Amino acid sequence: MRLEEIWWKRLTNPANFAEEIIYSALDGKNVFVLYEKEIAWKEELIQDIVENIEKDSPNMKTNFRIPESYAEPSEYIMTKYCSDEERNHYWPSAENTVAGFLAKSAKAALNKSNVILDISSPEPEKWIDFVEEYNSCFDEYDEHGTFVLFIKDTEQRVREYIRENGCQSEYMSYDESIHDFDTLMLCMTILSEQNCSIQQKQYIAETAAALAEDDVETAGRLAEYKGSLPVNTLNITKKIFREHGISCEDIETRVKKALWKAQVKVLFPIIEQFRSRFISENIDMLKNRPLNIYKTHSIFELEIGQLYHLCYSNHILTGRELKVLEKVRNARNSLAHLDIVPYSDVSYLMEI
Repeated sequence: MRLEEIWWKRLTNPANFAEEIIYSALDGKNVFVLYEKEIAWKEELIQDIVENIEKDSPNMKTNFRIPESYAEPSEYIMTKYCSDEERNHYWPSAENTVAGFLAKSAKAALNKSNVILDISSPEPEKWIDFVEEYNSCFDEYDEHGTFVLFIKDTEQRVREYIRENGCQSEYMSYDESIHDFDTLMLCMTILSEQNCSIQQKQYIAETAAALAEDDVETAGRLAEYKGSLPVNTLNITKKIFREHGISCEDIETRVKKALWKAQVKVLFPIIEQFRSRFISENIDMLKNRPLNIYKTHSIFELEIGQLYHLCYSNHILTGRELKVLEKVRNARNSLAHLDIVPYSDVSYLMEI
């Protein structure tokens, strides 16, 4: 299955987001789809919206357009959804606006259209005003055209405009509906059939998500490398970044930060589980040992580094058992000092 199909069809939040747009449009409502960061696989989302609306509203013409950034809404809609002959009957005045004229025109194609637009205008408020004025010309159950506008709202200016003006149209925020967790779930879904432990899958997914930051498409492509990603992180990241037009400047630092973030999320719980289990399994050897130098009276409060020191200095463990404890201690110290753990040790810790 392609990444975009997993994203829009199999993951709950993206799928619900797409369905909500479709159901609202089919219910005769106008929808403003707002987004700050880019919508992942937006073309596939729009295609899915067009196909579903078209299938369930056969009496309406459904199409998708991208107006030029300088296009005036009234002029653009008049040109695209009204014939030359019908336009000759329009005489502009304060009482006779384009939106009102098209709403009353029996011959205007707009009243039988589902209009889906990707707006890049520096003044998207003009498009919102046009849609609201057109919509105000109809009673609740009148048949009329519907709009779905995709609007980039980097500074949340548009949503504030919608709230302040009491718009009747619905607005949906991609950034409020889709979260970092969804990116992680995409990566985990890609790795679902990988023959490895759940911790290893989580580590690869966390690494891909951290490397891509808020770029879902890049995270998905990184996760597709599966077990190769944590082994050859730098080279794979460079390759994918170049394919996606992302700068590779200071890439080594970015990779290190991403690996550290992934290791903290995956290894810290493993280290804590190991610490608790280690104390329980070795309680007989550990009890009655002097603990005052660790500023505690309970063995169960000892950190992994303190446990190593206690076992090493008192010759409680030797050989392999002490080496395991040392590896866990070293990993914990590395992460605590913002350093990364070698993947060979990461893999080892996930297996103990």
